Amino acid sequence: MREVFPGVFEIRLHDRSDSHGVREISIFLIPARDRSLMIDTGFRLPECFRMLEEGLHSLHIPMDRLDIFLTHRHHDHCGLASEFQKRGARIFMNPEEERHPYDCLSYRPEKNSLPEQERVLRSAGISEEQSPEIWAAFQKVSERIERHEDWFLAITGFPYEKARAGEHFDYGDFHFRAIPLRGHTYGQLGLMEEEKKLFFTADQLIHGVSPIVATTYVGEGLLQAFFDSMEYVKKRCHSGWTILPSHGNRIENVSEEVDKTVFAYLEKTSRVKDCLEKQREEMCCRRLMELCYQAGEAPKDEAGLFLYKMTLTKTFSILEYLHDINFVSRRMQGGTYYWKLLEKE
Repeated sequence: MREVFPGVFEIRLHDRSDSHGVREISIFLIPARDRSLMIDTGFRLPECFRMLEEGLHSLHIPMDRLDIFLTHRHHDHCGLASEFQKRGARIFMNPEEERHPYDCLSYRPEKNSLPEQERVLRSAGISEEQSPEIWAAFQKVSERIERHEDWFLAITGFPYEKARAGEHFDYGDFHFRAIPLRGHTYGQLGLMEEEKKLFFTADQLIHGVSPIVATTYVGEGLLQAFFDSMEYVKKRCHSGWTILPSHGNRIENVSEEVDKTVFAYLEKTSRVKDCLEKQREEMCCRRLMELCYQAGEAPKDEAGLFLYKMTLTKTFSILEYLHDINFVSRRMQGGTYYWKLLEKE
């Protein structure tokens, strides 16, 4: 544990498995006289829980006086939420993170998850008849979760209090405001302390990394929202700010990092657009992803499935963005969306 800002302590947690994609996350602790704050909880691993327990103990923070602000509902950010809640901690999260019963990146074991998974995957061009091997890879994991076997992306439910954009969270002399960071997820929130020029940006802005803008739903405008939030960060945090992301090191040059992140996604967008222009025909998201990223084979293991999910959601969000700016058309047939580059006059 180390102090990364006056009164802010960081604990870096690790998941050393080869198959989980994300292997490190920073959890931030802010001790205060009444209630203290922890931002996110980390991986659902016993060793991670022990490290956080030790950190809380060394800062004299009892569980029943701990507030946990979950930036978003991914396994590396809220994996231990239920464990802390059982021990008396109070959890805050944006309810928009549970907007859909099925999220292609994570899995919520609920009664509506399986039929929603079938509908969502079909909309992207994955079904038993269209792509049997890929469909079987998804089904294998779903059946495993339904049998109550463990899987790192499965996030069980937990009670929480609703956190909304613009809401204030005060701890000692820290006065935070919840900032909407829609893009990586639909309801991701960051915490900003304007007087101290401190901003926790969760997974929206990470040094040297282009975050996944993940969606498999139409009409949500996540990539445009991501670009809008990047513009906000660049204009608001241009001088003297401390930016602490959930992964990696603090952001030193905000303007440069924002520009690199936006440019990286614009490059991905151009890649998808070029694929559509080359083919000159309607294609489902799965087929287009196969052409753009050479991802035609069925995932062979958990690591492969995780990568497949990320690439699929990234491609879908780019197609939605191109549709919203009138570069591509979108129509549904048999439960599957088909996309085509619009002819320009």
